[in-house]
Amino acid sequence: MIPRLNNRAFTLIELLAVAAVVAMAAVGTTTLLMRGNRKAAVLRYGQDLALAARAARIQAVQQGQPARLVLDPQSRRFYVIGHHADSLFSEEESVISMPFSRPVQMPEGIGFEKIGIFGQEESLTEIEFRPNGSAQTSIIQIGDGTHRATVTILEATGRVSMVPGEVTTLTADRVDLDEIQPAY
Repeated sequence: MIPRLNNRAFTLIELLAVAAVVAMAAVGTTTLLMRGNRKAAVLRYGQDLALAARAARIQAVQQGQPARLVLDPQSRRFYVIGHHADSLFSEEESVISMPFSRPVQMPEGIGFEKIGIFGQEESLTEIEFRPNGSAQTSIIQIGDGTHRATVTILEATGRVSMVPGEVTTLTADRVDLDEIQPAY
């Protein structure tokens, strides 16, 4: 007697079911990765905006003349305007482009969701940084409709910070001079 081999194989329906499950898993993973990339892009442009604001403050202090951070909601751009080092006695301002401060164009779908510059008309979108390091108090929110990054600028110190998500109120930096220990 010849032993019978157990020929067990998958049917076409079983193979199609496995292929459908794998395809659904791939679609789900791709969707999650795309959402993660979008959130990372919003945060990156938030960091770029914070860096541009810090560069505007540095530019104003170094040159002894005001510098401005210009926000252009229509074209989704921002850049720093100030005086170049070689034009100290010139009244001419130009866009500042350095390794850490360059004009930035945000991609389609990412833009300014809120711009709040205190003490200024809503239609104006320029933040002035003064030679003493101060600036106009501002809250700028960048987002894609789902993810957000918020840059805040405090007036007295010109301090710039970026946080993921929304910020609706600013807390002033407070220093108790009685608690500071003298260096001597």
